[in-house]
Amino acid sequence: MEIAQTRAGVRESFAEWESLLSESYVPLMVEPGDGGTFHGRIERSSQPGFDLSTVSAGGQRIRRTRRGIANTEGEFLLVSILTEGSGLLHQDDRVALVRPGDMVFYDTSRPYHWDLDGEWSQVVVQTPLEVLRQHLGPGGSPLPTAVTVTADSAGGVVAGFFRDLARIQQSAPGHAAVLADNGVKLLASAVRLASGEIPSGQPAQALSREQVLSFMRTRCADPSLTIDDIARACLVSRRTLYRLFGDVEDGLSAVLRRMRVECARTLLTRDPGRATATVALASGFASERHFFRAFRLETGMTPGEFRMLASSAMSI
Repeated sequence: MEIAQTRAGVRESFAEWESLLSESYVPLMVEPGDGGTFHGRIERSSQPGFDLSTVSAGGQRIRRTRRGIANTEGEFLLVSILTEGSGLLHQDDRVALVRPGDMVFYDTSRPYHWDLDGEWSQVVVQTPLEVLRQHLGPGGSPLPTAVTVTADSAGGVVAGFFRDLARIQQSAPGHAAVLADNGVKLLASAVRLASGEIPSGQPAQALSREQVLSFMRTRCADPSLTIDDIARACLVSRRTLYRLFGDVEDGLSAVLRRMRVECARTLLTRDPGRATATVALASGFASERHFFRAFRLETGMTPGEFRMLASSAMSI
């Protein structure tokens, strides 16, 4: 994982920032926006089949030129999920207005430019086009570049996956590595949806699985949530649910347990004085005893031991 930050005069900062962006992605040109100061930050990690990064900075125009294309080895699909601010992406005679929660695709083998005003941040996914095409299959449609995929669309489920993955990467890299296995398949599903196609095969299965996980994340703190509730809400049968998560030891119940334990870890860290019984209930566990058993199974320690460890880490 690489972390870099620049804070200096505008001219010096942009020279360094342009170099950092070009090294992290592909050769780019950057022009400053209005304002007397500038800051930028990139945090990047590699996952199976793609790179994942979080980027934040001040206003600027980012340009991919024909000269930069000529100096690049390989072709990539870049995917941006905006988390703060707004921007306009221009490519292939189209312009996409992107707001927080929205996702957009752009192809590094052709010119494009971003206009980003004020403070902004993005989660960026970069995958080689040859890797993506393996999942799209032969004769795929042209890539839906500069087309806004909104958060409330089917493709928005994929945007939420990568946004959550970037967050988990910062706190639990091991968990992120496991989740990332379906990343390229999900991207292929989102590309097909944005092109007006219906995903099939492995991309469709990956999308169905992520739709289930997305629903579970929003409802995991409900102690009454059952497998039947999940199946009904996601419009699938119990049999389909079990097939989607057949590769997970102990199946969907284990996935739900891990989500609830992760919720409890967050509460224990944020509110050290909160009673364990209320943490258990707020995390979706039916009883404190069940909570202790599940927490020890997933973390190897009791909630109290975890709380002490988290408190010690924060005081360093």
